[in-house]
Amino acid sequence: MTMTVHAIQSNDRRRSCFVPVAEGAALGTVAGYATKYILPLTPEEKSTDEYIKVRNKINSQKSEYNFRTAKVINEMKSKEKRSLAEDEFIKMFDGMKDGDHVKSANLRKAIKNLQDNPAELREFKRVCKATSEVVNSTAKQCMDAYNLVTKHIRPTGFFLVTGAVVGAVIALINDVLKTEVR
Repeated sequence: MTMTVHAIQSNDRRRSCFVPVAEGAALGTVAGYATKYILPLTPEEKSTDEYIKVRNKINSQKSEYNFRTAKVINEMKSKEKRSLAEDEFIKMFDGMKDGDHVKSANLRKAIKNLQDNPAELREFKRVCKATSEVVNSTAKQCMDAYNLVTKHIRPTGFFLVTGAVVGAVIALINDVLKTEVR
């Protein structure tokens, strides 16, 4: 009569918890790096002197005469037939140099000149609105790019380590729960 003792499970059924924890840490590191760019800017990041200075500069450039404005005006001037509204729009920018701002008096004068012709007044407002949309879109693109730069400045190590630790802990808990279920 022989009795076999199986006090310890065979090694082929046992596995190390290191592999799932390492995989979880690796996935957590990738998620942490992505989080660096996904999280919106904090109020502290938006209240730095540099951020405020850049935001104000971008906003002030919305109404400045610059090379883009000159390009639009030159395109209008090159048309063979221009509407009265386009002529008034061009007159608003006559004599301006880089950095000059459109004066509200010039805008009021253009509107007053077109008041007798409602169709031309609508056309003038359409031209103004179209150029404003382009300007606002460009300013938004600039702010989005600067926001990305601000996110890039964030400390990468913090996000990597935090992601790795969280990923490893989740993987360890998951592995323990799987072991208990078996």
